[in-house]
Amino acid sequence: MRSPTTSIVAAVLGIAAVAGWTVEPARYSPEAGPHKVRTVGQLVLHDSARHKDVRVKIYYPDGPGPFPVVIFSHGAFASKEAYWALGEYWASYGYVSIHPSHDDSRDDSGYRGGLMKVLNDSRLWESRPRDISFVIDSLGEIERRVPELEGKLDRSRIGVGGHSYGAYTAEAIGGATITMPGERTPRSFADPRVKAVVIMSPQGEGEMGLTAHSWDNMHLPTLLMYGSLDFGTQRRTPTWRSQPFYKGPPGDKYDVELKGATHFTFAGPFFRSGHQSMLFKCEKLETVAFWDAYLKDDPAGRTYLRSDALAKFSHGAARVDMK
Repeated sequence: MRSPTTSIVAAVLGIAAVAGWTVEPARYSPEAGPHKVRTVGQLVLHDSARHKDVRVKIYYPDGPGPFPVVIFSHGAFASKEAYWALGEYWASYGYVSIHPSHDDSRDDSGYRGGLMKVLNDSRLWESRPRDISFVIDSLGEIERRVPELEGKLDRSRIGVGGHSYGAYTAEAIGGATITMPGERTPRSFADPRVKAVVIMSPQGEGEMGLTAHSWDNMHLPTLLMYGSLDFGTQRRTPTWRSQPFYKGPPGDKYDVELKGATHFTFAGPFFRSGHQSMLFKCEKLETVAFWDAYLKDDPAGRTYLRSDALAKFSHGAARVDMK
C-alpha cells in the first residue's frame, strides 16, 4: 500500500530525472562512522519522585561536541546491555546514545513472568515513558557525574528510539495516547523536548491501551520499521505494525518494510562476533539518515530518506512509504 504523498514524491523524482536534474542521495555506510566510540558502562540515576533507580549505559563520540542525544528503549525483558550495535553505530556518526533499563528487564530488575503478563502490565505502560522523560531530566546530572561528557549533550536536539516494547515507549513519548484499564479518557505521555522518534516493530490498535485514534496527535517526525515476517500477538499480520504510520497525521513520516525480516532482526547481533545481516544494515542506514535529517537538520539525510538508495542497497528487500 502506497500513500498518495509517496506517489507525488516519486513523480517529482521522475520528472527531475527526465529534466536532467541531479538527485544524488547521501552516501551512507553500514560500517562505523568517523568518530571513535567511548562507553559509560554503568550509571545509576535515582528518581526521587518515583522512588526508583534507573540504570543507563551510554555510547558517545570521542570529540568536543555538543552532539544530539538519542535515548533508546529496549524490548521486553532486555536491558541497557542489549542493542549495543545500534548504540555504537549511532555514536560513531556523532550521537550520544543513552540506553536505560526498564522495570521489565530481567537483567537489571529481575522481572518475572511471560510475554502476555508483561504486555498487559499497565504499570509498565506508564513507567516506561516516564523513564525516558526522567533520563531527559537527568542530562545535566549525567554531565556533572561523568566529566568526560561535559559539553557533549545537546539538550535542544533529542530523539527517542525503541524496538518492540521500546517502540511502544518511543511512540508514547512522541504523542501516541494510551487508554489505561478502567479509564475512558486516553492519557498522553508526550515529552515536548523530543524532536523525532524511531519505532521498530511497534504495536498496532487493540494492544496495550492503543486505539484507532491513539496516533491522532503524533505529529513528530517518525521513522517506522518492521519486517514482512514480523508477526504480532493473536495471529496479527506484520502490516498491523504499520498502523502508527497509516493512522497518524501526515508530515515527515516514513514507513519501511524489510522483506524477510523477523521481529528480532531489529535487535541486531546478540554477540560481539555475531553476523550483521543485510537487513540489519538497512536498519542502521535508515536510522542514521533519519537522525541526521531531523536532529542535525542535515539536507543530505532528507535526500537519502526520499531517494531509492535503501531499496538499491537491499536489492529490493526494503519498501519505503512516506507522507
